[in-house]
Amino acid sequence: MKNIVYYLDGPGGAFKAVEEPMPEPGPGEIRIRMRRTSVCQSDVVIYKVGLPRIKQWPAIILHEVCATVDAVGEGVTKYAPGDLIGIGCDIPCGDLDCIYCGRQGTGDWTSCPNTIATGHEFPGFARTHAILPDWFVELGPIAKFDDGVNPDHACQLEPLACCLEGMTRVNNCIENRIVVLIGAGSQSTYALQCSLAMGARKVILVNRGEDRLQRVLRDFGSERVVGIRWDDNVVSNILEACRPFNEPHFVMMNAPAEAGYRLSTELLGYGTVLDAHAGVKGAGGKPQIQHEVDLNNDIHYKLQCYQATHGSSMHGIGLAHRMINEGMLPLIDKMTNDTERFHHSELLPAIQRAADKDSLKVIINWS
Repeated sequence: MKNIVYYLDGPGGAFKAVEEPMPEPGPGEIRIRMRRTSVCQSDVVIYKVGLPRIKQWPAIILHEVCATVDAVGEGVTKYAPGDLIGIGCDIPCGDLDCIYCGRQGTGDWTSCPNTIATGHEFPGFARTHAILPDWFVELGPIAKFDDGVNPDHACQLEPLACCLEGMTRVNNCIENRIVVLIGAGSQSTYALQCSLAMGARKVILVNRGEDRLQRVLRDFGSERVVGIRWDDNVVSNILEACRPFNEPHFVMMNAPAEAGYRLSTELLGYGTVLDAHAGVKGAGGKPQIQHEVDLNNDIHYKLQCYQATHGSSMHGIGLAHRMINEGMLPLIDKMTNDTERFHHSELLPAIQRAADKDSLKVIINWS
């Protein structure tokens, strides 16, 4: 049996399927067989223009994955062949003594100066099988699902974990409160489902494009959900929808553009938590977006909170695992329609579909 590995030769290039010898797990390692990979917007960016974090091409991309444990090395007791697992993107640096990533670390891997991620510094999962090294098995963001969990759901562990990181960093900012989601892509759609599950009073979904806004409202809407077009009157329309409150309690900025940052900061009022969830990046790196904050009259006297989420830790992985494992998101199947399902031999069409303005979550089947 051979391992099929898809190498992307460079930004805007082609995927080449290469048959390689099947790897065997060493002590402390596990071999996994891919079941599903879903496509992140980061994968779209990597394909179109690349990222500075990818130092070597050809590269193996894709990082939203669920897999079946295929074989275990000597000494592995946490996992057994047949286990269905989901894996986070942000992973330990491999230094067992690291204060963030190590055995006694905090698990805040995105704070580590040597942080790494699958599909970036660590090879991604565009391959039928992979070996997870011993440090990954011991410390990494791996969640084991109960028997019967749908792999289509399990492969969404990582993006859902990123979403929940941002929604739970500040206590009591969702339940019985007004939530504004800027952008109607996959992260906002996860946040919409989670907000309703967590007891939000109202969720206001904002998007420029009508097609995706209407898709999300149709498939995920309820009497607690309001859709607003992002036009010249968007700020006044959002604040009006916040009534009886004067402003939202939680704003998640999921539009990866400077305009999203500008809009989100205009909405901050008393006690508002802003999660800058979608960063702005490209082949040239991360552009500066300057914003002046009054630390006294805003941060102190208005109790405003500015935070950002990029990636996830075991905190988010644990929350996402519970929501998927316990079926707390009953509409998650609507994230993916028939036009968003692909075989692993169709990686380029899958990424191209994920780039469409009406797409939510593309899933690639490796079974």
